[in-house]
Amino acid sequence: AAVMATSGISFPQANVHAEEKGNELRLWYDEPTSQGTNILGAGSGYDTDEKNRWQQHTLPIGNGDMGANVYGEIASEHLTFNEKTLWTGGPSESRKDYMGGNSTEKGQDGASLKNIQKLFAEGKTSEATAACNNLLVGISNGYGAYQPWGDIYFDYKDITEKNATEYQRDLDLKTAISTVSFKEDGTQYTREFFMSHDDDVLVARLEAKGSEKLNLDVRFPSKQGGKTVAEGNDTLKLCGALTDNQMKYASYLTVKADNGSVTGSGDKLTVKDASAVTVYLSAATDYKNAFYNEDKTEDYYYRTGETDEALAKRVKETVDKAVEKGYKEVKATHLEDYQELFNRVSLNIGQTVSEKTTDDLLKTYKDGSASESEKRQLENMLFQYGRYLTIASSREDSQLPSNLQGVWNSLTNPPWSSDYHMNVNLQMNYWPTYSTNLSECALPLIDYVDSLREPGRVTAKVYAGVESKDGEANGFMAHTQNTPFGWTCPGWAFSWGWSPAAVPWILQNVYEAYEYSGDVQKLKTEIFPMLEEEAKFYMSILKEVTDADGTKRYVTIPAYSPEHGPYTAGNVYENVLVWQLFNDCIEAAEALNANKAGTVSDEQIAEWTKYRDGLKPIEIGESGQIKEWYDETALGQTANGKISGYDPKHRHMSHLLGVYPGDLVTVDNKEYMDAAKVSLTERGDNAT
Repeated sequence: AAVMATSGISFPQANVHAEEKGNELRLWYDEPTSQGTNILGAGSGYDTDEKNRWQQHTLPIGNGDMGANVYGEIASEHLTFNEKTLWTGGPSESRKDYMGGNSTEKGQDGASLKNIQKLFAEGKTSEATAACNNLLVGISNGYGAYQPWGDIYFDYKDITEKNATEYQRDLDLKTAISTVSFKEDGTQYTREFFMSHDDDVLVARLEAKGSEKLNLDVRFPSKQGGKTVAEGNDTLKLCGALTDNQMKYASYLTVKADNGSVTGSGDKLTVKDASAVTVYLSAATDYKNAFYNEDKTEDYYYRTGETDEALAKRVKETVDKAVEKGYKEVKATHLEDYQELFNRVSLNIGQTVSEKTTDDLLKTYKDGSASESEKRQLENMLFQYGRYLTIASSREDSQLPSNLQGVWNSLTNPPWSSDYHMNVNLQMNYWPTYSTNLSECALPLIDYVDSLREPGRVTAKVYAGVESKDGEANGFMAHTQNTPFGWTCPGWAFSWGWSPAAVPWILQNVYEAYEYSGDVQKLKTEIFPMLEEEAKFYMSILKEVTDADGTKRYVTIPAYSPEHGPYTAGNVYENVLVWQLFNDCIEAAEALNANKAGTVSDEQIAEWTKYRDGLKPIEIGESGQIKEWYDETALGQTANGKISGYDPKHRHMSHLLGVYPGDLVTVDNKEYMDAAKVSLTERGDNAT
């Protein structure tokens, strides 16, 4: 069934508890976010209760490019709002010589790397390590961070929190709609929030049924210092430019009232005596994922070139079209679009629908008092929540893939810049995409990786001395951190920032698009060119070394098993990833040849096979483990004593990437699999 999980090919529907009442995929709560009890630590950046509540209790909605988080407050409803391309960093008036973080002074067109390789070959490990820390690094100026756009507030004038009864807020994963409802003085208040992909708008529907009407102010303050102004009686305009990089942004929020009035003044809209209100909001920036401008006269451009007026006009037209279409039709379009994706997969693991709120269900799961069927409900909900978040933060036409936080962010200085980490995080975002039948949602990732090739060739030249010849690219290089502005250099510290194997790793995700679909044309035009170019890069930089026992193998120098142990001349982590790259190249070439979709020579395939087989990535140590380093004997030991920096419970298990997500260690090879079990057991269940 997994093989059929491709665009246009859906899983058959499993039985979905027709005998049960209720919705097993509804997250719901009986208090607003501000009253929620935090059960987890704050984590980096979320160091206050208020910030921590945002990440633990608000309910996220999104359409691939925009996102919002619903607080569910009673008297003053609050949503945070995001648009995925709003970033600081990159080209700027203050960074006219922006080079994506590459340091020509440090890299010296590969001279630094060659010197480090020479030091390792001479056994001067300490000097080589120092040189890694000093020379194989990038700069930090211009890195930037993903930015929050603003906040949306609905300030009710005649509702008091203490008089509200029958309060509920929820997120229905089956509809991608978040609802808030309560009663006060006999009037039923209901709010509905969703994010339409097809119409590219956030929609809020506020209703009052009873003797009271809706009387409220609508505000849309900026988190970027922009000025919100009322434009006419029913629209708020929030447009401006980021100070750091002059990125232009534009957003419009329009309010339509049923049986009431809307007036604009200053920075807010005022609704009076309405039975219902519909709010439409859209936003965009002048970002464009393009290494050059249109005539290729300026590198690192990354802009559409629109004027302020053109950008504002584009966004305003989007909102106006949704307003003209109307609430019912926009909602119907949203449901049809979302459910076509979400409804492809259902999971029956014996769940029932609990009467507990979601936070109570989680609490009883953790303390062991939940029933078995309640546990299954929470597990099923978590599985489908992952699919929901994928749909909400990465659609087929999204300009960028989902970042570290998907598309949701409330901080101007988010953890790790909420960037694109390619030393596991971006890969993890997309691991379940194909196997849960959301292949379209992975298209932005493929486009993004492809967009790293142009700037990555600059990095390959600066740090590895690999450059294009006669118009033919010979490889691209990227590392741990990436941004929307072609940031492919190493980080500003070697220990976490140097990771050229990030590219072979993310190319596994890219190759999955073919593995699951069998789409030979896509393989030929989009996927294989990336694999082939990266294979050229590694054929340029791999070195042959001889182990103490006489074993010869190709390795990358220097190598580092992420955040663990010493810098070495090769290690299992990188060799496994490069092995997979060559293996996928060989498979892809054979598929192209077999389908007459290309002609890859036998000589080329033989060369890739030579490198693949010569990497010899897996060795089994004296403890029966998969080695993490090639000079390892027993676990954490070498012939000369303990491995420097070895931690038996280290949170990373990078040397086991051949088990997952790679293809190298499988049940077909019992020796390798048994050794993997030894390594897993050694690390223990607390390793992340």
